[in-house]
Amino acid sequence: MNALPTTDGEDSPLVDFASALRAMRSRAGQPTLAEMSQRSGVCTASLSDAHNGRGLPTWRTVDGYVRACGGDPALWRSRWEGARLAQRTGHAEDHHAALINRWARTRQLTPPQWVKSEAELARLLDHMRRFRGLSLRDVARRSGGFSHHTFGAVLRGDRPVTADILAAILHACRVDPGAAQRWLSALGRVRPAEVLRVQTYTSSVETQRRARLFGEQPRARRQDRWRNGLAPTSPKQASPSRATMQARVL
Repeated sequence: MNALPTTDGEDSPLVDFASALRAMRSRAGQPTLAEMSQRSGVCTASLSDAHNGRGLPTWRTVDGYVRACGGDPALWRSRWEGARLAQRTGHAEDHHAALINRWARTRQLTPPQWVKSEAELARLLDHMRRFRGLSLRDVARRSGGFSHHTFGAVLRGDRPVTADILAAILHACRVDPGAAQRWLSALGRVRPAEVLRVQTYTSSVETQRRARLFGEQPRARRQDRWRNGLAPTSPKQASPSRATMQARVL
């Protein structure tokens, strides 16, 4: 294999992605490109380009590369999406590119400390949505309570980011409780009018975090659902209300 391109000391999403592919191939016993092509149905030229770090391969190529090395494509999809999104941000948005690169590397979707405005928060939420590979309709389906038009308007900056909207996006993106608390805190800083709603959601998230850490008896879970205004689940339950989203957030 040829050497990867130099990055002048800076992280490059493309180089990092290519390096990760090379490491996986090495762990698989360094199969030849011809062997990988036979296993995946992807031509050797595309497989070679995938790990050269000079361009982002298509998902079909990555999927074939991963399968040929015995990996799990599902674990690589969001990493590929992150590299693609980081590539699109360009040099004018180095902070965003670095953040997305960190998400792909650590799998922790936490917000940066430098969020100073509601507009910046909306852009980061849209980056996270794209990083997860979700369309606006996907977000609406996963979260309930809001239409894809509403999510689109908020993420474009045409409507304000509210605690309800933020909680719905965090739920759709499967953000863990610890990271969710940081996003909620960021909203409270940039939009003081939402502080009370943020505190309500933060309390709910903390309850869930403690339940995951220390375990919780079924009865206690039922009581907590009632305290948060969430009725017992039912097969015929309609689309979740805002109170429901508050109780589950994730």
